[in-house]
Formats: sequence, structure tokens, C-alpha cells
Amino acid sequence: IRMNAIGPWGRGPRVYMRSLATRNTGNEVSRALPDVVTACKAARFDLILLETSGIGQGDTGITEIASASIYVMTPEFGAPSQLEKIDMLDFAELVAINKFDRKGAADALRDVAKQVQRNRGAFGERLGAMPVFGTIASRFNDDGVTALYQALKARLHELGMQVKPGRLPSVDTRHSTHQTPLVPGARVRYLAEIAGTVRGYEPFSGDLPTRSV
Repeated sequence: IRMNAIGPWGRGPRVYMRSLATRNTGNEVSRALPDVVTACKAARFDLILLETSGIGQGDTGITEIASASIYVMTPEFGAPSQLEKIDMLDFAELVAINKFDRKGAADALRDVAKQVQRNRGAFGERLGAMPVFGTIASRFNDDGVTALYQALKARLHELGMQVKPGRLPSVDTRHSTHQTPLVPGARVRYLAEIAGTVRGYEPFSGDLPTRSV
């Protein structure tokens, strides 16, 4: 629904998108998904992207189908102890903490990186080397998104996918460095303020005497 700009290019249809109902509470993977993936492979698509519904602390069934998996979360996951319940932090190859402009995002990045480090037993590696990225997907040319993209691109190349050199410069970060939001936190409700001012002005203006010119 939100990707309605996808359609045929000048060289013919290049993208096919299909939504599948899970039909099963508590399961983020449709039973038909393996057959759908097989059909897409038979149609010789170069890259197949699978997006599951929000899985929270639950299933990791997508890892049995996908060659590589990314877990996307936000900084509001609760106490650090809650991270121990998220199974995908054990299985996901890359972790993205989106909406990195929110309060507490830097702490969330550190806590998630520590949890991934514990899960992998990688105590000899730097915390900053963990595959955890802070992103602001709503921001154009966000360097956190670029870092995630380049890490995913390298992983797909390892899996045998042919990739071309990109035009984006390499970034030396794993999170968004420009965290000033498009709308500052103090002005998040600025449209409501404008609407309230207009509503207050209309009754006031109705009491003013009218003059004909």
C-alpha cells in the first residue's frame, strides 16, 4: 500500500510485490511463503526481500527461509533485561535500531550491541564492531542507513550475489551522526497548535463588527 510507486521501468517489469496473510495468530510467516519464494526463484528474480509482521520477542521462523536476516527495532524496547527475550538477536546477522533520533537511542545502541556480543560470545571483539546500526529511515541520505546498506551489500556478495560498485561514499560509522529531527521534539504538535489557534480565532473574529466598503 505504501509502495505504490513501484511499477514497470523502461526496460520492462523489474519488481513484483505481493502481500501474504499469515492466517495464524502468533506466527509471522505465512505457510505459503516457501512456495512463493520457490516461484520467485523459478522466475529468476535476482533478489527476494521478505518482510515479516512485527514479531516482538517471538518467532524466528524467517531464518529457516531467508539466506540472511535483519532485525529492525526501535529504541523503546524497555529495560535492558528485555533484550534477553528477543530471539532474533541470536539469529539476525544485522540489527537496525530505527528512529535513532528519539530520546535514549544512543543508550539503546550500546545495550543492544552488548546483548549481541553476549549472544555470540564475542567478548574479544570491540563493542563497536557488533553488526548493530542506528538508522533514521525518514531522513534523506542518512549515514546510518548508508552504513546498514553497505553492510548488507557486502553480506549479499559473500552469499554469491553479483553487486556493482555503488555511488554512495563509504561511511565510517554504524549509526546516524546527524540526529537533529526534521521536527524538533518541542514542536512535534505544531500542527495541532496551529489548528487550535485557528479555532480560537474564528469565534473571536465572529464577534467583530463588519463594515461594508
